[in-house]
Amino acid sequence: MEQRVENFRWDVVGGAVMVAASLVFLAIGAQLTFGSLTRMGPGFLPVCAAVGLAILGVIIVLEGFKGSSAVPVFPKLRAFAVVVACPIVFSLMIEWAGMVPTVLVTAVLARMAEPLKWGWDLVLVPIGLAAMAVYIFIDFLGVAIPAF
Repeated sequence: MEQRVENFRWDVVGGAVMVAASLVFLAIGAQLTFGSLTRMGPGFLPVCAAVGLAILGVIIVLEGFKGSSAVPVFPKLRAFAVVVACPIVFSLMIEWAGMVPTVLVTAVLARMAEPLKWGWDLVLVPIGLAAMAVYIFIDFLGVAIPAF
């Protein structure tokens, strides 16, 4: 006896899971000191993130009820792998390679999420990001990370 569920709404389920997760984060964050905008406490970020996640979850649920049910499409693994790999590569390289090589490698790696098309943006964007990272984090904020 085979049962087919054609009208199952995965987007509604996903939105409901987001709302449920946000309620958990909200409950945990509410136990911490909230603080204010000028002097944030340890509960500020979890509570604000939970509220944002809940709002997005409710929007997804409402949009799911408005539209027709759709069969979920298997995600592109290449983009997922790159999104997971970029912070790992950055954290592994930053201590021994310095800011500039790490940002260059991470920017080129992030560019590989989509099929690679050769152009000036492949060169200029990583160089611009490296220059901005050195200026903001090393010069302006004084973070103790070597440039090279």
